[in-house]
Amino acid sequence: MSAEISELRPRRRTNLADEVAAHLRTSILSGRLRSGQRIDQDAIAEELGVSRLPVREALISLDREGLVRTIPRKGSYVARIDRDDIADHYQIFGQVAGLAAARAVARLDDAGFAKLVALHDRMSEVESLDEQQALNHEFHRMINIAADSPRMTSVLALLSRSLPMPYADFPAEWLDEANRQHRDILDAFRRRDTLAVQRAMEQHITASARHAIEVLERLDFFEDE
Repeated sequence: MSAEISELRPRRRTNLADEVAAHLRTSILSGRLRSGQRIDQDAIAEELGVSRLPVREALISLDREGLVRTIPRKGSYVARIDRDDIADHYQIFGQVAGLAAARAVARLDDAGFAKLVALHDRMSEVESLDEQQALNHEFHRMINIAADSPRMTSVLALLSRSLPMPYADFPAEWLDEANRQHRDILDAFRRRDTLAVQRAMEQHITASARHAIEVLERLDFFEDE
């Protein structure tokens, strides 16, 4: 589940801080770095073959995301993430995704809607979980692109990077549930009902929090008192 160090190759280093942040983010959300653990900047720099500067920049970015807590003159530590944090994150993500979907209603033409329907149909037919998740990602990507809002796209990208979804294998029942919720979203798009699209998308994203929490519990991600 965690990112392989081999992915950080010199030919890809267009933005070292982003790549270091991605590596640390994966390590935190997969549980390899535990809550309260001090992050050794020198060790990370040596592990990834970079200087300390991109590590420091990455930690600043992760502090803003709420995954890292930096204490002046003491260092950076993995922030404690509990079940409410996960639920809150999905709720916020759902609200922004709902706004983007509502914006997309007036901008998605018939051809674009047909592509959304085709993606949904394909997702319902394939058996591979990896392919289903890829199709799910493309379904949402198309809607976000149709919204044509750089600000919302930027916020959604930030929120999605900090979700545990990419680092945990969601159960098959989540994909079945997602398919049903996609049908609700498509029905609302078909009616050009902006409010219904917004509500359906928000409920769809927010509902994923329950599955994320269940998966993370099985991974002993949370440290119960």
